[in-house]
This record gives sequence, structure tokens and C-alpha cells, in this order.
Amino acid sequence: MPQIFSKISADNFQILVWKIEEPFAFFETFPASWSTPTIENPIKKLESIAARYCLHQLSPEFESLVLVQNDRNRPYFQNSEWHISLTHSYPYVAAACSPEKRIGIDLEKPGRNIEKIAPRFLCPAELAKWKDASNLLTLAWSAKESIYKAVGKPGLSFQKEMEIFDFNQNPCKAQISTKEEIAIYWEEFPEFSLTVALI
Repeated sequence: MPQIFSKISADNFQILVWKIEEPFAFFETFPASWSTPTIENPIKKLESIAARYCLHQLSPEFESLVLVQNDRNRPYFQNSEWHISLTHSYPYVAAACSPEKRIGIDLEKPGRNIEKIAPRFLCPAELAKWKDASNLLTLAWSAKESIYKAVGKPGLSFQKEMEIFDFNQNPCKAQISTKEEIAIYWEEFPEFSLTVALI
């Protein structure tokens, strides 16, 4: 079974990470009431369907809910208190849910010339701490993506409006410009970094 990581946290959230090894049809088992984005690229479409499959596996309660997308293509359940988030980077996909807190999930594979782009998404204090550690730069990028998803505010600046304090504990703490504190749960795998932001 290509499920590679599953977690239920003391903070009352769940995540499921999957490595895609199955054909498209395998993942088309979620409810017909769930919207699916219109995507031309076959890999992107497979990622999207597989992430929804992961979400469906997290709770039997989701079977009766209607999944739609907002104007920024973020999925959410209509008329429900559940907070959800999806992420994908082929061949990996993941889903997260929380009944109580806003949530964002992200996974990032190493690469992307992370040292070069780090000054664009890290504040000076963060850059000084992690500039020589490629894995921590990737983790920080993932954490900020998770924060962005959890906050849900278009245009939130990664560099100027988010700060991650450190990765010396799990969860670690972060903060946005409104002074809201955010818990960042993180895991590092050989093929990718995974973060979950809870507000």
C-alpha cells in the first residue's frame, strides 16, 4: 500500500500522505458530490484526484459533505465546520483536516535552487539562521506555504508578514503580521519535507 505517512495529532488534526503508484481510476472513489478541477495536464489531474482520495480516507463523515472550490481554487466543504487542506508534488500527495482550527499542509521536494530564492521568502533573521542548510531552507519554504494556506489571505507576504522562529522543536512556532501565533508541525523524509500549519 503506497500510504507512506499518517498522523493523528494531540492538536486534533489528521493527515495522510500517499505515493502515487496506481492508475487514475483507483483514486476516483470519493463522492460524486465532490468537485474536481478541470485540468488538462494528465499528471496535474492525477495529483488533484489522488489528493481528494486522501482527504476522503481521513473521515467517514466526509462521505456526506459537498466539496467545492473558492475563487482561488482552494477546496472546502460547504456548510461544514471542517477545515481542510490539500497538497501535491508528483508522485506525492497529501491531505489534512481539523474540526477546530484553520489548517494548511504542504510538501516540498528538495531542489528548486532553494539557496538562490531564499532571500525572497525569508526575513533577514530567518535567512541568517538557515542560509547554509538546504534542508532547513526547504522546510521553511514548505512551512510558509502551509501558513499561507491556513491563513487564506491573498497576497500575504512570505518575507515581510510571516516569521518562523526555529525548527528546534516540533511543533515549532511561527507568527504573522497580525501577531497571530501559528503552530507548525513538520517531518523530513528522504524525498520531501512536509509541514502542517494550525491557527
